[in-house]
Amino acid sequence: MKQNKLIQKLSSIIAIFIFAFISQAYAQMDYKKYCNARFNFCVLYPVTFGMGPSPDNNDGREFYDRDGFSMTASGMYNVLENSLKDEMKSQEEDFDTVTYRRMKHNWFVLSGYSGKNILYIKTYIVHDTIYHLYLRYPKSLKKEYNTIVSKIAKSFKPR
Repeated sequence: MKQNKLIQKLSSIIAIFIFAFISQAYAQMDYKKYCNARFNFCVLYPVTFGMGPSPDNNDGREFYDRDGFSMTASGMYNVLENSLKDEMKSQEEDFDTVTYRRMKHNWFVLSGYSGKNILYIKTYIVHDTIYHLYLRYPKSLKKEYNTIVSKIAKSFKPR
């Protein structure tokens, strides 16, 4: 009985050290900058992420890792002249549950759940252009991705 409790405690301690190590590795990750010349925006992404091919219309790029994180940064012309509020309402349809929303002068952020994933959307509307950042990753890896999500989100801006 005492041996089982000792094994459980040691397992817990080892798990804590592994989590701390992984979190530290994510925090110290190197980043590259992707800039889109057509829509004039930039965003940082971890150097370990893969990058999808450029679409024919060169409106953005998709990035991903092997653990289920995906990121799409793109631009589009606001041909329907959507307001920020209209665009936010439209993007909310991608969520099962929205847990965070914030709107400022020319941007908004939505965060929440879609299936087994966390979905984070940051959108700017500047002049006649809409800029989108979509981040999707497993709920189970939230703690591991917090630093990455924060860094990417802060870096995404129209120039």
